[in-house]
Amino acid sequence: MAPRIHSFGWLVLLAVTGTLTAELKQTRAQTLNDGWSALEGKLRGVSVRFRGFTTGAETVDPNDKGHVEAIDLLAKSYTYGVYLRKLDTQPDGIKKEFKEFDSDLSRILKVKNSPAMQPLAEVFSNRIRIHALEVLQLKDALPIHKLHNARVLAGVAELGQGSVAETLTTVLNDRQQNDGVHYYMLKGLDELLPHLQPPQQAKCAEALVAFLEQKKGPAKNASNEEIDGFCFLRREAIRALAKIHTPAINDKVRPALVLARFAGNDSRLQPPPRVDERVEAAIGLAQMQTAPKDTEYQADYAAGQIAKCLGAMARMADKERANNIQRTYPWKILGTQLKGALETLKKNNGKNPYVVQIADKGGQLLTKVINGAQINPNDQTWWSSQESDPPSKELFRGSADSTVTPAPFVEAPEK
Repeated sequence: MAPRIHSFGWLVLLAVTGTLTAELKQTRAQTLNDGWSALEGKLRGVSVRFRGFTTGAETVDPNDKGHVEAIDLLAKSYTYGVYLRKLDTQPDGIKKEFKEFDSDLSRILKVKNSPAMQPLAEVFSNRIRIHALEVLQLKDALPIHKLHNARVLAGVAELGQGSVAETLTTVLNDRQQNDGVHYYMLKGLDELLPHLQPPQQAKCAEALVAFLEQKKGPAKNASNEEIDGFCFLRREAIRALAKIHTPAINDKVRPALVLARFAGNDSRLQPPPRVDERVEAAIGLAQMQTAPKDTEYQADYAAGQIAKCLGAMARMADKERANNIQRTYPWKILGTQLKGALETLKKNNGKNPYVVQIADKGGQLLTKVINGAQINPNDQTWWSSQESDPPSKELFRGSADSTVTPAPFVEAPEK
């Protein structure tokens, strides 16, 4: 289970500044338009019954209308309630509401792996996603109402139900939603992707690639805070895409190429990716798994972009170590994650001498980063020199547009 999200306060500021079936349309008309009192009257006793579901005192039957209605009402309270009750006008109203939702979610997470509890996870996830989407698409809902529902959606993604994937990508593809909402869609996808079957993963990959390729950066005169906020959001998209281990979905959607360009600091990326973005991309690139159909994918070119990332990471980490300044990034964590990914890269491509060299040499370098040890200047510069360039000149053989044009290395300013 992924760590709970604690960046809500920052995202509130970001959010503020920044087709369902006929059955669902009928639900919206009956509930959102009728107000909270109509829903509140039906809620009495639902919480008690829900506790019975989570403890196993009563097993959810998805074909029992009474069971589904009880869960549906609770889902509506957590999604509609923030809008209908105007919780944004009450001291800590939204915070308290999410805490209650999180408590119920935690109860389900504790028992979700039990076969008897799977129907509860399925119905709860499904009803939450339906009603959260209604509020997210509601014209009269305030940004803060939508942000709460986005956060709730990201929460139920932890239950690993595939039905949530389509809702997450629908909202991510909605360019009318603010960055705070998009952030939580990315967090949800990051959590959910490992649980999805290949066809669903492919659809998620399409949405993530489109988001990263179409997302426009801040204006040239943007403040450092705006740039950091943009990179923070972009990093979440990269982290989610890194869960896709298929190099190419089709000729237009190629997750490996997007990750390679971030890892290799492609000059077309603006603003230039930060080191943490590059590391997340390198981790995903190292974990690519080729199938018989991926005959054109050249792992050595991918390893070459990982090499460029390793050099930038080593220079920055060693500079901070030498000057005894506050760490910009959690080097031990990033180093450990990337080192593990390099082991996967070597395992999957053990017959490629260049890939093995990058994996072995990179592992040694990362050990020093993890331990906070001094890194020899030659060990830092080798990664950006021609000596570390891969034999292949493109990521997909015969595809001239599958290349990385690295931007000149620029030392990151001290914070």
